[in-house]
Amino acid sequence: MAPVMAGSLLLAGTTYSFREYLQVAAIIGGTAIVSMGKKKGSGAPSTAMGVLYILLSLVFDGVTAGVQKRLKVETAKAGVKPKPYDFMFWTNLYMCLTAFVIALALGEFSRGFVYCFANPEILSKVMKFAACSAVGQSFIFYTIANFDPLVLSTVTTTRKIFSVLLSIFLKGHSLSMTGWSGIALAVSGILSELQAKASGKGKSHSH
Repeated sequence: MAPVMAGSLLLAGTTYSFREYLQVAAIIGGTAIVSMGKKKGSGAPSTAMGVLYILLSLVFDGVTAGVQKRLKVETAKAGVKPKPYDFMFWTNLYMCLTAFVIALALGEFSRGFVYCFANPEILSKVMKFAACSAVGQSFIFYTIANFDPLVLSTVTTTRKIFSVLLSIFLKGHSLSMTGWSGIALAVSGILSELQAKASGKGKSHSH
């Protein structure tokens, strides 16, 4: 949520109220506390390259959100409303071209084809994964087109909170007091945002 908000500020001229900053801080802080409150697994340690990739991903999240916001503002001035599948088509087209070039440069493209031909049973799983991804992206781009990139990032960030709650109530997993305090903080931010939206006070402004 932080890079998305920063991208909207820098690239789209969006302004946010002090209350909105507090709401975002509460949700981000709560989610971080929940992550720290979970029991440590035996996963692989972080590497400098991995951290760099995560930081680059966050930066590009912010850039993408800012460009999307600016595009919506400029098209609104022209009397045109971007449609969800317009966003979805052009975003995925350029992602596909970028992935294709990188795959060719790294030699992964040919190796991928060889692997698929050698293991044809994987093709059905790839197709199922692609179909699920397309359906999921339909909801994502509907939210971007009809609401705001920050609303989308709020949804995707808080999804982790509800995933934790579901694992607790449905599968009997436990959470420390630190984790519960994080959930309480994040939920307070979510409820505050919902209340602001319902009362019409949570609208950001673009210039």
